[in-house]
Amino acid sequence: MVRFEVTESVGTVVAKAPATSRVFERHGIDYCCGGMVALGLACAGKGLDVARVLAELEAEVATRPAGRDWTAASPGELIDHILATHHEFVKRELPRLDTLMTKVHRVHGDAHPETLPEMARLWGQVSGELRPHLMKEEQILFPAIRALAEGRPGGMPPAWLEGPIGVMEQEHEEVGAQLARMRELSGGYVAPEGACGSWRALWSGLDEFEQDLHRHIHLENSVLHPAARRLAGI
Repeated sequence: MVRFEVTESVGTVVAKAPATSRVFERHGIDYCCGGMVALGLACAGKGLDVARVLAELEAEVATRPAGRDWTAASPGELIDHILATHHEFVKRELPRLDTLMTKVHRVHGDAHPETLPEMARLWGQVSGELRPHLMKEEQILFPAIRALAEGRPGGMPPAWLEGPIGVMEQEHEEVGAQLARMRELSGGYVAPEGACGSWRALWSGLDEFEQDLHRHIHLENSVLHPAARRLAGI
């Protein structure tokens, strides 16, 4: 049976057993951008009994497939997975959610000024920032990490990687905060009574999008970036 310690970071817990992400999602514990926080401190910050959370984590692993331990994968394998699973999901969902947000805001925004205008503004920021973010990863950071892992670092010193890694992690923090605010504004994506089909589809899509982005950012911040830093000696 997999055991966890209160001193382990939440990012390490999820890296070791990806199924545990469900427990953290349930309790609103940030395991992606806030993945370096120790499990005990994360529970204390949410007013949770750490012994109970530990039991939930162990039960989750015992009753579900643990999922692949990506800490044992090569950087190239992990990059391939992130591209095929998470980048493709973001690219597919952004235009769909853009269209839904525009429609729902146009039709219902005046009747719900307390929620929809700010939701539309925040989503515009998220959507607008993620497109160039993915491009920078695909064209600059990921090729550099792959090259270093394959022993062909090129003309740049390995420590150069800290610059683009730091930029990506800062952008992760920003988009994570924007999505957290959207979840708060929407009341956890519970559609109001009488909401139309488009509104319900939008709320469901945003909920799924945020959860996928949590897993996406976790793999980069807590697994890929530390591996790259080790390779670069930084």
